[in-house]
Amino acid sequence: MSGLRLFYFILIGQSLSLLGSTLTNFALGVWAYKTGGSVTNFTIIAVASTVPGILLGPIIGSIIDRWNRKHVLFSAQLGSALVTLVLALLYWNDLLQVWHILLVVPIASVCGTVLQIGFSSIITTLVPPEGLSRANGSLGLVFGVVQLAGPLLAGVTLDQIGMSGIFAIDIVSYTIGLLTLAVVTLPALPQVAKDKATTLWSDIAEAYRFLKSKPGVLGGLYLFTLIWFNVSAVQVLMLPLVLSIGTSTDLGMIQSMAGVGTLFGGLLMVAWKGPQRKMLGILVASVVIACVLILMPVPVSITWLAGCAVVIMIAAPVATVCSQTLWQRKVPAHFHGRAFSLRNTIMKAAQPAAFLLAGLLADHVFNPLMREGGAWAPLFGPVWGVGEGRGVALMISLCGVLSLLMVLVAWGTASIRRADLDLPDENMPSPSQNEQSAQTVRPATNG
Repeated sequence: MSGLRLFYFILIGQSLSLLGSTLTNFALGVWAYKTGGSVTNFTIIAVASTVPGILLGPIIGSIIDRWNRKHVLFSAQLGSALVTLVLALLYWNDLLQVWHILLVVPIASVCGTVLQIGFSSIITTLVPPEGLSRANGSLGLVFGVVQLAGPLLAGVTLDQIGMSGIFAIDIVSYTIGLLTLAVVTLPALPQVAKDKATTLWSDIAEAYRFLKSKPGVLGGLYLFTLIWFNVSAVQVLMLPLVLSIGTSTDLGMIQSMAGVGTLFGGLLMVAWKGPQRKMLGILVASVVIACVLILMPVPVSITWLAGCAVVIMIAAPVATVCSQTLWQRKVPAHFHGRAFSLRNTIMKAAQPAAFLLAGLLADHVFNPLMREGGAWAPLFGPVWGVGEGRGVALMISLCGVLSLLMVLVAWGTASIRRADLDLPDENMPSPSQNEQSAQTVRPATNG
């Protein structure tokens, strides 16, 4: 078995494993929140499940490039399966505590990062060049279906068969994923990739110095990182907000509707390709998202929340695709790897801090002050209501207000607003450049 057939064989096993993990992650979040009645419990778990993968990402990439990829992927899949098995055994014996989850989810985070990076890295060695588009399209389709169906299926499954059944499903899915990896043979890495010297910190410093020379790009990155901080806080606040007025099935339905919005937004950008002014596309989409966040938690309605989730996730791909296109145009091709990895590191670094701060503020400030008799109830209660979950609702609207203010600051900063116009396109050769000799072009390609 080779080529596309081998790719599809591995993809099926990994997608089933991913679906099982989606069910378990959903169920653990609901269980942790309901067990302790604390948003902080849920957010601390979210932090523990993201930070290790972020911190170790560059090291993981180097390991995947240098070691036998089949062994690395199988070990990561096995590590994730063992984490699930440990949690299942604790739960089945009525011993599971929140601190148990905190101890093992960092391991799952590292394993998940290895699987994500590793699987992406083997596509070009499995599939011939003429089949890459088809393979990448299949990858996006399968993972999009998992994102769409996973939360809804998790909510229904949790309500119908409980945590015990979800753990059993996940263990079976991991077994399938392990078997698919065990029986395949992956092509060996090229020797040049293994011997390539690694200068991580010098590369990061060089990339930062380059981006600093483009103030519109770097300034926009900082501002939109702050916006991402607010959006990340909203991500963890959605669970207690929904469960304060609905069920686990409702939560899964809302997350699945967000998946529908993501698919629709992605299809929109494929057909439309976004506005000519990419920075205006980013800013307008960000304004839409911020305004929806302000209004979303005000009505006490599951249907309204689901509709807002769809609108947000339709707008998000517009901002994402415009941003990616802008960076590709304004950053030279030989800087893409370093510049994009630095951008991802800066953006993702805001996420765990947002998770943790959101949980602490919800539990110790907003929820207590928005209860019956709370100090803020007379002031904000007429709009956001009073009682369980209304403090979280106020927080989400506040995150939307802060995001809107940051977008307006970006809009009012000429170097950011006009970055797509004022900065030269680095990867669009002029006719004169095309007439240059190969000796002139070659150093830029290999730089």
